Formats: sequence, C-alpha cells, structure tokens
Amino acid sequence: MKKMQSLFWILLPLVLIGYIIYKIAMNSFTDHFLGSNPQRIKAITIDEKNFMGNQRVEPKFSYSYSFKVNGQLYKGNSHDTALRVGDTVEVEYNKDHPGINKPLHPKN
Repeated sequence: MKKMQSLFWILLPLVLIGYIIYKIAMNSFTDHFLGSNPQRIKAITIDEKNFMGNQRVEPKFSYSYSFKVNGQLYKGNSHDTALRVGDTVEVEYNKDHPGINKPLHPKN
C-alpha cells in the first residue's frame, strides 16, 4: 500500500507538469502548427467559459467555440470577452489536425 502511495505522489507532479507544458505549447506554437495552408471555418460560441487569470473581484471570461470537420466536433477558446453564446467566430485550423485551431482577430 505504501508503494502505491509513493508512486502516486511521484506521478502526480509529473502529470501536472506535463499537462502545463502541453497547454503552453498548444497556445504558443499554434501559428506554427497551423501549417502552410490553414483552413477557415465559421464556428459557434458555446456555453463553456474560459476565465482570465489574476482578476479576483470581477473575473472576466470568454466563451469557447465549436465547429465540425468531417463529422468530428472540435473546440477552442474565443479569447473575446464581447462574444456571447450563439455568436459566430471565424476560425483557422490545420487541415490534417483540426484540433489545432485558433480564432481570427480575437479582441483580448
């Protein structure tokens, strides 16, 4: 039992660090990963909030968007606090890997 607990406490920080590195890489290198011929599509904002950091009193947030490519649903952060659920946002995505996407002209 103690070995399982020890293994858990060793793996937990590694998983958390890996997740943080993954999120930073996805946000930082999206332009590079879009490829030489990114596709554009209209996406709809959905009721999934993305809160901005370091705002304790009135935290600001942006809604996520979703779009379908070849029957598969993909999501992303609109980075636009002015958008509401049901609004349209134009998105660029990698033709071969639509999970790599970004909104065009985000306000924030």
